[in-house]
Amino acid sequence: MAEPSLIVGVSLKAVSLIRRYWKEAVVVLFIISMIPVFILVGAINILFPQIEKEDFTTYKELSKETQVSWQAHLAYDVVRLENYLKENNPKESIFDFLVIDFIEYEIIEKEKEVIKTVDGKEVTETIIEKEYVIVRELKANGYFEIQELLKSLDYDITEDNMSVQKVTLFLEELGKKEEYDIQVTTLTTEEISDHFEDSKKEWFFALIEILPIIDPTSEFDPDKFIIPDLSSNPSVPSIWPTQGRVTSEFGEIRQTHIHKGIDIANTEGTPIYSTADGQVIAVGSSGNFGKRIMIYHGTDKEGRTYVTIYAHLSQFKVGVGDKVSQGDLIGLMGNTGYSTGPHLHYEVMINGVSVNPRYFLP
Repeated sequence: MAEPSLIVGVSLKAVSLIRRYWKEAVVVLFIISMIPVFILVGAINILFPQIEKEDFTTYKELSKETQVSWQAHLAYDVVRLENYLKENNPKESIFDFLVIDFIEYEIIEKEKEVIKTVDGKEVTETIIEKEYVIVRELKANGYFEIQELLKSLDYDITEDNMSVQKVTLFLEELGKKEEYDIQVTTLTTEEISDHFEDSKKEWFFALIEILPIIDPTSEFDPDKFIIPDLSSNPSVPSIWPTQGRVTSEFGEIRQTHIHKGIDIANTEGTPIYSTADGQVIAVGSSGNFGKRIMIYHGTDKEGRTYVTIYAHLSQFKVGVGDKVSQGDLIGLMGNTGYSTGPHLHYEVMINGVSVNPRYFLP
């Protein structure tokens, strides 16, 4: 056992050190106490895109002049920059989806004499033959590569002229000339994500589905939503979600929009079932669609992400994050939102694009 005098001496030294360095001690203790917070904030920054409301508007405006969906463009930037969008310029990154196959020829004209028979007589005629010699052949992709190509073609590359729409129009007109062969193509979501490693590719396709849910400019304002537990073994929606009579088909033209699902009518309270194994990623009210559920069903090796939507419900029987199996009860048919009677609005989405649910139904 230590001598009392030794204990007192050590205690006095400890008190002296604390008095001398108490500010530093408080800082250290504060940092230690904040470690769980830092971990949580870090996780949120990794999973959830840190995007301002104005950014959503910018991406949607860019989508109008290209064949690129705003969800794919925004998801691409989030994953490419690992969610650090502070210095991101979507007006430049949109060119990552553009590929230009460019060939420029030098046309060499040569005179050539040919002998023809006209009315039984041989006639010598001079014709012009053209030889096409390739002087430049390249593939340009991305803002700066395309900008360099445009500069060499005397195109005005000021900011106002560097839009996909204007650049594409210029190249299409130039391609009509004999000296040029120009093909402009837009990459698909699968092609643009090819260089991502597998984990980032799964994040990319999950974001395509989740971005409309967290879009502050959208009508869908769910009570809760999550980024799903990513699955590389998708379950394809392949059963009817409920019983009833189909009253509206996919693709029907409405006054304000084209119908993106099928409507199935029955009495209020009719059970609604998940059409495939999956995870509930959003539950809440969504304006015209009333009570709505979204279920994520996985992403296959080709990058196809499956999500189903169930709208106009009267009750929810599942919560966000719940894992469901095909045929599980998820809700009850209702008449919520803009609806002329009890029915289910059912959608199937692949990579954020609505497809006809009948493709998958027995």
